[in-house]
Amino acid sequence: MCEGGKAVAIAADRMVTFGAPMNLQTEPPAVKKITPLNNSTAVLFSGNVPDGEDITSRVRTQVTALQRPTTSAIAELVKNAYVELKKRRTEDTILRPFIGADFALFQQMITSSAASQILQQVLGLITQHNLGLEILVAGMDDAEAHLLVVGHPGILLPLDTLGYAAIGSGGLHASIRLSLGRQSKGMSFAETAYNVYEAKRASEVSPGVGKGTDLDYIRNGQIGSFKESTFDLLEKLHKERPVLSDKEIVELEEECKKYDAR
Repeated sequence: MCEGGKAVAIAADRMVTFGAPMNLQTEPPAVKKITPLNNSTAVLFSGNVPDGEDITSRVRTQVTALQRPTTSAIAELVKNAYVELKKRRTEDTILRPFIGADFALFQQMITSSAASQILQQVLGLITQHNLGLEILVAGMDDAEAHLLVVGHPGILLPLDTLGYAAIGSGGLHASIRLSLGRQSKGMSFAETAYNVYEAKRASEVSPGVGKGTDLDYIRNGQIGSFKESTFDLLEKLHKERPVLSDKEIVELEEECKKYDAR
């Protein structure tokens, strides 16, 4: 988040993961992992692509029915969809194969037979079950930017106070880079674009993070993509240290003026 909480920059790689039966990681050039849900809210997810797309498609349909689609309200829909998907995956992979029950029937069984060793073993499997999916929700409402993360086992975490977030296998490296860059909501749009780009580049040392990069922003209530000329400049400024010189900041600020009209 930047500009006093009036804008947000978001980045993602293009590596996608498919679980069984494909068990595949690939980086198709046309795939973009930043998904708009409306004009001013986007989601990014890490983990199994079918699971992420399941939640994204469900929430996109539900967003149209909201009378006031605030970022928090949309994030709540994401959390509910996450919990529902986890329940369905638990039924499909544990409950039906082991005891032929859905989640509601299992709850009745465990209540009436709490001492059953078999049911306790199944409960242990359910407790260990993890989708391995994280979802970042970024958006604006009432001219205020918001960041929220949904993760295992369906917890919604607001991160407006910190002002930045990173998910996935490269999340730790990205977070460290943002911290070293002293990223805060008070930073300019241009400096934040640089910090987010550098955080993405730093995350590439992690297995499973692709080299391709998409960089978008949410500003003045609209989602937009950074232009090729901005990418070229960010690549030119790319370095292993987090601080730009005054001359480099001026050059980047000048480049980012082209986004002021939106």
